[in-house]
Amino acid sequence: MMRTLIPLIITVISTHLHADLATWPQWRGPERNGQGIVEMNLIEDIEINQPEQIWESPEIPSQDDGGFGSVISDGQKAYLSVVWHRDEPTDERILDSIVMRKLGLRNVNLPRELREKVEKDRESLSPRLRGSKLDDWIEKWIEDNLDQKQKMTQGSLIASRFKQGKLAIPLWVIDRMSTIRDRIFPSQSALDKWLSEQDFPPAIFEKFSQGIPPTKRMADDVIVALDLKSGEQVWKTKLSGVPSGRSSSSTPCLANGRIFAIGGERIFCVDAKNGKLLWEKGLGTQAIASSPLFYDDKIFVLAHTMRAFDANNGMQIWENTSIRGKTASPVLWQNKWQTSIVCNSSKTVFSLEPNTGKTLWEGPGGGASTPACKESLLLVHGKHEDVGLICYEAQKNGVSEKWRFPKLTRRTDSSPLIYEDKAFLFGAGMRLCIDLKSGELLRKVPAKHDISSPILANGMIFSYEINASFLISVFADPTKLSEEHRFKINALKCTSPSLVGTKLLVRKAEGISCYELGVKIPN
Repeated sequence: MMRTLIPLIITVISTHLHADLATWPQWRGPERNGQGIVEMNLIEDIEINQPEQIWESPEIPSQDDGGFGSVISDGQKAYLSVVWHRDEPTDERILDSIVMRKLGLRNVNLPRELREKVEKDRESLSPRLRGSKLDDWIEKWIEDNLDQKQKMTQGSLIASRFKQGKLAIPLWVIDRMSTIRDRIFPSQSALDKWLSEQDFPPAIFEKFSQGIPPTKRMADDVIVALDLKSGEQVWKTKLSGVPSGRSSSSTPCLANGRIFAIGGERIFCVDAKNGKLLWEKGLGTQAIASSPLFYDDKIFVLAHTMRAFDANNGMQIWENTSIRGKTASPVLWQNKWQTSIVCNSSKTVFSLEPNTGKTLWEGPGGGASTPACKESLLLVHGKHEDVGLICYEAQKNGVSEKWRFPKLTRRTDSSPLIYEDKAFLFGAGMRLCIDLKSGELLRKVPAKHDISSPILANGMIFSYEINASFLISVFADPTKLSEEHRFKINALKCTSPSLVGTKLLVRKAEGISCYELGVKIPN
């Protein structure tokens, strides 16, 4: 049940803020740990509906047309990199992933026997079974036939198929259509000829014949710069690119007056003042969500393999081909023993020597989450249920596992936070707090946080909830994880908020919005 609480006004009481905290130059903020401004006074009981929205940007596409990258800022301008898609007329017909979703071609990923049972029971459902009785029947079917993991990954899809009843697209049809995914038919007649050979029912033939559009996807690699005070466009850099879909969701990086960004299949660098292209380098792979990291005049990115580029000219310095993935973003881990680049791969977490790319260590982890570190401790949100949230400790002779909190959740994309020797995870359907040193569970609260990664300021955690419809704020205190303030925000799900001083930059479905969370007290 939604709590009705009065929002906050945030007033900055420190006049000696660290300069970097008035910026948000990369994914997860100045130190890449999700933490922003340190000292603020939170004044409650102010009767306002939500923080003041200062501006909205011109239209910028998202999702299938522009991905899910987040916003960065140097304190003067806000920046966003987008693989900007568009549709152009064509005689060709292509069943790509977007069209498959729109046509409802979602497969059921279950063992053959269970798939057959799903179809048999769906087709035999009585049309008189409807409403709450149908809901109860579906709930019992899922409880009786699926294990816990199957419930999380396939439960909602199966429920949807049962509710559609005989109108649901048969699984054998979905299987058949999957064989031509991304296949190019030279014309409508060529597509219709193939469809007619499949013995599809007439209604399904018509659905697919008319549902595959007479357009093809095109895209440009774009960086947009907006004035932080007004939201007006300052400059826009556009490079001809390749369509790579919603998976192209990298957040750019700002360092030394330059912006480093990932496009459809390139990494490129522009001048932050005017957007002038300084260099570009092909990656030989597409659909990258990894956000570049700047360190020691190098740019590090996970683009199928882990790579380092010279930040001055884009030349590749090294490539570690044993590390695979495209979704996770690297961080810098500096402790008394060594300095390394740490990143989740598709299956594990690893650390590399920054100058050579040599693998220093590899351990359980994996997935899209960004690790968090504090001195000798490293916190990783892993994709496997036996890993869950895991803490590693750097020692003189290497890295050892300190503790882990196994869990079974559908999503493992959100990034953890570290604050005052406590580990926080706002994601995977929960708010979790664990003692960082001992691994003791301090609090676990169910909540509708999912893919987005939270941020922290002045001892408060800000996180999207319920598909990013709301921004919630919670004290980073295990005893108060249920005591949230909630703002209606309507952000773009799968993105994360950015905090520039007291200005909150939010990616939305059609652009960027800026909110004022506080008022600085003048000197």
